[in-house]
Amino acid sequence: MKTQSDSNRFAIVTDPSDEEVSEFQAGLEAYNMAQTDNEFNSPQPWRNLVLRDHEGTVVGGITTSTLYWTQYLEVLWVDDKYRRLGYGRDLVLEAHRLAKEDGCTSSHVYTFSWQGPEFYQAVGYELIATYVGYHGGITEHILRKRFDSVNDSVKYNPDPTRFIVTEEASEEDLNIVRRGLGRNFNENITRLMEEYPHRNYALITKTDDGKVIGGINGYTTFGTLFIESIWVDESYRGQGYGKELLREAESLARERGCIAGQSTCFTFQNLKFMKRQGYEPYGFTDAYPNDVKEYFLIKKF
Repeated sequence: MKTQSDSNRFAIVTDPSDEEVSEFQAGLEAYNMAQTDNEFNSPQPWRNLVLRDHEGTVVGGITTSTLYWTQYLEVLWVDDKYRRLGYGRDLVLEAHRLAKEDGCTSSHVYTFSWQGPEFYQAVGYELIATYVGYHGGITEHILRKRFDSVNDSVKYNPDPTRFIVTEEASEEDLNIVRRGLGRNFNENITRLMEEYPHRNYALITKTDDGKVIGGINGYTTFGTLFIESIWVDESYRGQGYGKELLREAESLARERGCIAGQSTCFTFQNLKFMKRQGYEPYGFTDAYPNDVKEYFLIKKF
């Protein structure tokens, strides 16, 4: 479906195909790679670690991603029966060692207020930003740990009386970890999840002959619009297409009950554009190569 626009302008498509979304994302990725000497996606590997008890049952796990030589903790879960015994610490520290071995210089984590941000500070992270834009008084904390002090020459060698952290994980093992984290969400914010569920969105702009020249995508959850990607082809920048895409996404978010928008922006991207649209930094990290900073942005609706 296309939204109405000036007859001299290309309209926004609100139900693009997967191929059209991939086309605009490829344009953004090419830009990011060009700005970082083709290192934006480095070192690339996702790491999956699981914690097994003495019978081999999965009772915890961690999944990490990487971006521009920094690690991101995506999933961390330990079975309730084994919390406060140091197993979360074992998982995180082994993930750090492997990330440094891959070439990463730091680690970042986003964690909600009910998930115990104090735990991450206890294993060496520093709080660098707090996002306040969800319903129900929920806050989201962003923490960073630099790897200067991580000794990557020391291999993981646990006490044999304790459970083992291993990279040997099947897809079913990882599903156990994901389900465990999902139960944690259900136990803490069931009502909010039902009222403001996680819902994806994607919008594109394309020419009359079908060329994709811009797009925006992300999701809404707990009353926040999260912008994962926004891009306009260089030939069409400065003509208002980015602004139109952003406004359309915000309109959709308001219909879904959102009270704020959240995004990030690197120094080589268009921070000035985002500020003109009402998004202001509430923190930043400078743990990337070449003095690159990443700004965390918020706009209250």
